Amino acid sequence: MQRILPAYPLFVKDPNFSLWANAEQLNEGNLTSWWGETKKLYGFLKTEGKTYCFMGNAADFFSCGVQKAEQTSLSVTAFSTDYAFRAGNAELKLRFVSPLLPNDLTVLSRPVCYMEYEISGADDAEISLFINRSVAYNAVNEDKRVRGGKVGLKGFETAFFGLARQLPLSNNDDAIGADWGYWYLSGERAQLSDEKEVAAYLAGGFTEFAGAGEEKYLASLNTQKKGAVMLGFDETVAIDYFGTYLKGYYFDGKTIFDALSETHAQREEINKKLQAYDKELVVRAEKYGKEYVNVLYASLRQSVAAHKLAKDGDGKLLFLSKENCSNGCIATVDVSYPSMPLYLLYNPELVKGMMRPVLKFADMPIWTYDFAPHDAGTYPACCGQVYGLKKGNVNLNKEGFRQTHFPFYALPESFEAYDFNDQMPVEECANMLVMFLACYRRDGDLSFFREHLALAKKWVEYLVKFGLKPDNQLCTDDFAGHLKNNLNLAIKATVGIAAYAELLTACGIDGQKFRKTAELFAGEITAFGKRFVHTPITWDSDADTFSLKYNLAFDKIFKLGLFPRNLLESEVDCYLERQNAFGTPLDNRETYTKSDWLVWAASLTDDSEKRKKIISALDYFLKNSPDRVPFGDWFDTVSGKYLHFRARSVQGGCFILLL
Repeated sequence: MQRILPAYPLFVKDPNFSLWANAEQLNEGNLTSWWGETKKLYGFLKTEGKTYCFMGNAADFFSCGVQKAEQTSLSVTAFSTDYAFRAGNAELKLRFVSPLLPNDLTVLSRPVCYMEYEISGADDAEISLFINRSVAYNAVNEDKRVRGGKVGLKGFETAFFGLARQLPLSNNDDAIGADWGYWYLSGERAQLSDEKEVAAYLAGGFTEFAGAGEEKYLASLNTQKKGAVMLGFDETVAIDYFGTYLKGYYFDGKTIFDALSETHAQREEINKKLQAYDKELVVRAEKYGKEYVNVLYASLRQSVAAHKLAKDGDGKLLFLSKENCSNGCIATVDVSYPSMPLYLLYNPELVKGMMRPVLKFADMPIWTYDFAPHDAGTYPACCGQVYGLKKGNVNLNKEGFRQTHFPFYALPESFEAYDFNDQMPVEECANMLVMFLACYRRDGDLSFFREHLALAKKWVEYLVKFGLKPDNQLCTDDFAGHLKNNLNLAIKATVGIAAYAELLTACGIDGQKFRKTAELFAGEITAFGKRFVHTPITWDSDADTFSLKYNLAFDKIFKLGLFPRNLLESEVDCYLERQNAFGTPLDNRETYTKSDWLVWAASLTDDSEKRKKIISALDYFLKNSPDRVPFGDWFDTVSGKYLHFRARSVQGGCFILLL
């Protein structure tokens, strides 16, 4: 079976509802969460007196007489992962659909995914899914008791379970899911069962499930030749938003049973929307090649599903990212910035939803700085920035995973919470200003910027003062450590100042002073660059150094006219000269890179062949990296080995060529 992706999204909706297959053969291993914890979901087809496993580790049930179905195909689209199997004389087609339409918020937020199936070649076929209780908690949880039952709805049944003791919002951490909420599995028949009853069903067709045993399963049984099985998850409480508990966006007067019933009734309509989106996406991307389409397919569901959609107390949209396998932060500015292209293309309101938590926190007394914050807390709690807390003043030592953070946002102005040396001042100010302009360019609405004019003014003045030759500080690539006189960061500051100038002008305010400053900065950077074949990594580096100048991208996209095209082309030539098997390193210090920045680098050139070489290396990573994890954005360009980051929202940045 030809490999397409390093891991395949099957049921993905948000950071707590995310199940993946990590191999081409769906029945050779168990599914995992996005961070790699095993979750036992099994699929079976009974036909001609035999039982075949098509999903999950078939070897777990060989003692029950179960055989492996033969997988015959695998493909992916924007919203589905598709398989075909042979089981005796029966042919089975499957589509695992995660409806995550960025331009339809009801569909995006409805917490239900589904597996569509079609059976041919056999008259006596029954398809079943069994989901182990482990989906309802983290492995580190000491109390693994679950309770559940079943509910009959119009046209189907649904079985459900969740931890016996519900502790909503009971952990603020990175590689971990919810230890609260309830999971729902639908079918023609759906029941709560246990391990012995599952074995009896597989071996002899027993179906009088009682689910009295401790090792509980949700069961879905279906005899129709064509249909769908739905999987839903209701967190009950999704987000702590600065002390106010929020449900997900969908649950505005609705319940999980509404979500299941609507999905059941509207599935064909939903599929048409998904197919139309997919078709349009392929048309828009085809001039960049099939390899680019594969990169977008790898990015879309992963990026959207790393967020939670909600509304604040004023009914304004919140699109809250979790910084997966990085540090678990919520609403991280330098994660929102790279992910932005996908959401600008299809729904700029989602970009505003990323920015609102940060803007709210920036206006609180505890944030005393003249630059923008890094984050708004740790998912799922907007508890105030947790990045760069001052050691000694704030203790975040961890004792197990079931913990919650202190509400830092409530601290008074006099409390010194943060260490300045661990902040990203130039980075985050410029990010926010560029995002303001990006939203305005896409929807023409200035009200959002006007609402936050005071903060924007403070941030642009910081860039004017400190942006051209940044002090020793972190940028979004914080894993690379502090860097003084970072040229790429100076470029970002320049673009941020110009973005602010354009916004002022659009508001009818004279922005020429800031435009001239941006031009002055750009002129100095360009003149310095002309001393070399390509720009070095810092103002005080020599010609042997380099770095990906991905921050030039929005100068070109916005047509700000700050930097000459020949500078952009010479930069891309430099990147191609240094390209390894899996891409060009981020800079000369290490051999690792970032996938989102590679595509941003590809956007700098007007030469289709140069773009293709950069994109081809990224597609090669998807098909050949040694680690079978959701699309990692930080990886080594020589070995292809991923470095910690995976399943992150930043892959939305791969859509930048379509801007």
